[in-house]
Amino acid sequence: MSTPSQTTPASASNLNSSQTTPASTSNLNSNSTSTSTLNPDSNITTTTTTWYPCGLLNGHATHPYAIIILNQPMNPNALDAVIDGAAVLVCADAGADRLYRYQKQYQSQNQSQNQNQIRTKVDHDESTKSRAKDQPKDHDHDPDQNQNQNQSSQKHHHSPSHSHRRNRLPDAIIGDLDSLSRVVEEHYRSRGVTVIQDPDQYSTDFTKCLKWIRRWCVEQQQQQQQHQHQHQHQQQHYNDTIMDVVVIGGLGGRVDQGFSQIHHLYMAETDPNLLQGRIYLLSEQSLSFVLANGDNLIHVEPGYFEENVGIIPVLGRSLLTTHGLEWDVEQWPTQFGGQLSTSNHIRSDEIQIAFQGPRPLFTMELDKRFARGE
Repeated sequence: MSTPSQTTPASASNLNSSQTTPASTSNLNSNSTSTSTLNPDSNITTTTTTWYPCGLLNGHATHPYAIIILNQPMNPNALDAVIDGAAVLVCADAGADRLYRYQKQYQSQNQSQNQNQIRTKVDHDESTKSRAKDQPKDHDHDPDQNQNQNQSSQKHHHSPSHSHRRNRLPDAIIGDLDSLSRVVEEHYRSRGVTVIQDPDQYSTDFTKCLKWIRRWCVEQQQQQQQHQHQHQHQQQHYNDTIMDVVVIGGLGGRVDQGFSQIHHLYMAETDPNLLQGRIYLLSEQSLSFVLANGDNLIHVEPGYFEENVGIIPVLGRSLLTTHGLEWDVEQWPTQFGGQLSTSNHIRSDEIQIAFQGPRPLFTMELDKRFARGE
């Protein structure tokens, strides 16, 4: 990142959230929460949104999220990390083909590993029998050795959870279905998956998936309300239908499609008919999301992200103030054609970002174990 020589570290007073008060539940979302601070000098309330992006990758998301798989190059390592925790899994048209290949590749690898394990076991048994012939019949076997062999053998088996995630069926396949292959469509239909053909040419498959998820959330809430009314006579307070969305996409293909994915992040964030929560793009190398209005506090844990981050002024000129990065700035102007905050480095487990102007895009490089290999 190139910064002016007169740039000074971010002012902590502009970003301090220690005096915040809890936000109403309507402001809560899966891996971020919002709080409000009243500045006694200016009598202006500032909202601080706290983000926990590692929760998406370690199975500890605090609220439910849905997954949309686009017809884009897919990051299987990242999908491995998030698919078990998803409340609902939706494929956008030929995104189902991507999921199908993801599952078939695992099955092929698993079959090959099983064959190798069988060959290893056969070789081990033959070797054991050969050694037994050379030993006296009253030879005392070491029970610890048998136990160690059993433990070693168990280490090679895949966990049920890993097997399940690679065989999870989508809850729906949605789109105009102009690119979904017949074989994949029949494969999932035969397994009871809902396939919805929506020919509307004024909305994208991405948008159609977001709308379906919103309807699904409302239906789930209504069913919960009916269940509670049937079993309880007292008045209940029902949770609203907040659902974050994790989009499995890619930015390494066609440029126009890459910009389209970023466009949909912003469109969803401003349309409650598409999204009530937060939306994240999980691509080949990065996790990206639109920063919230007000101040942003991003918690980072070791082992989930590399040091590289970017703050991209997609909608226009902004003034950035940051704390927790190698090159912190204060009231720093950024815009396309001017200065851009790219390849900055995380230097704290809390990154604080405030801005004046339209909402920037924040992007974080995934740790190598979550990134897609070359």
